[in-house]
Amino acid sequence: MNTARYLFRRGWLSFFLCWLFCLPGCIREDRSDCPPEAEDRLVVLKIMDEVTGRDITETGEAGSAVLYLFSPDGHFVGRVSVTGEQIVHRAPVLLPVEALDRCHVSTWTNAGAGQLFHSPAQGSGIEERAVSLIEGEDTFHGTPDDLFFGHARLAPVGAAGPEVITLARKNARMRITVRGLDRRIPEDRYYLTVEIPNDGYDFVGNPIAGTARVRRTGAFHDNGDFSTDEAFNLIHTDPAVSPAGGVTVNLYEKALGRSADRLIASVTDDDGRPISLPAGRTVNLLIDLNEGEGLSVYTEITPWDEIYQWDIW
Repeated sequence: MNTARYLFRRGWLSFFLCWLFCLPGCIREDRSDCPPEAEDRLVVLKIMDEVTGRDITETGEAGSAVLYLFSPDGHFVGRVSVTGEQIVHRAPVLLPVEALDRCHVSTWTNAGAGQLFHSPAQGSGIEERAVSLIEGEDTFHGTPDDLFFGHARLAPVGAAGPEVITLARKNARMRITVRGLDRRIPEDRYYLTVEIPNDGYDFVGNPIAGTARVRRTGAFHDNGDFSTDEAFNLIHTDPAVSPAGGVTVNLYEKALGRSADRLIASVTDDDGRPISLPAGRTVNLLIDLNEGEGLSVYTEITPWDEIYQWDIW
């Protein structure tokens, strides 16, 4: 009886050990048959100058970044902050578990006090407003910072290595020169306004319709030209959204003994071509008053940090 009981127990022990050995690789080194585990999701930010094609990541000019994360169907799920040092050193950025699979990533850098950033509510849509220009008490808007932007949709889980999100300058720049103004009038009595058809961006990076007006002063130069003090940033125009341009530049002389400022010139095009504001570029605009003999308008579009020098004729 004892022998039978011993053999019975030994048989079950052998069967149990054999069963353990035959289990799927989930409890051995090969885990191919185990349930899938969450994988770390890493991205690297790359900063490009789209005009020259140069990689400018290591220059540091993009500053720090915020990554806004949206689900595959475009609803906000979270955000991640990235330091300028991380960007310069191309350090991989770990995303939270909400962004593991096919997530949209809307990335903005250099966001200082030059504009208002809208903090998305949980579940809000990716096409909602992200950026607004700040309107002052005088109804004129401030100029935005040197923003960089990139939008990417992550690959499915399991893609090898960190994914690269490429960012480029978002805004346009403008510098205005007026030729033929009366230098006997003090320069601080002249000013320019620029009216543009967009006053912000959504989280996809599209300009949002809404009129914005920017006011700029200027100074006379030795050659008699009157120019804005420096190039200034503006929301770029998008031909797909505003095919007619929608940019208007006005030149005024401040009222002195008059009820309203005097409009000297109003410009909307260059020889029939609407004024456009391409992202990442500088629009150099020359308004030639021709000493009262008729208005001439010229535009030259240059790289971001290049100012066009107009010839004297």
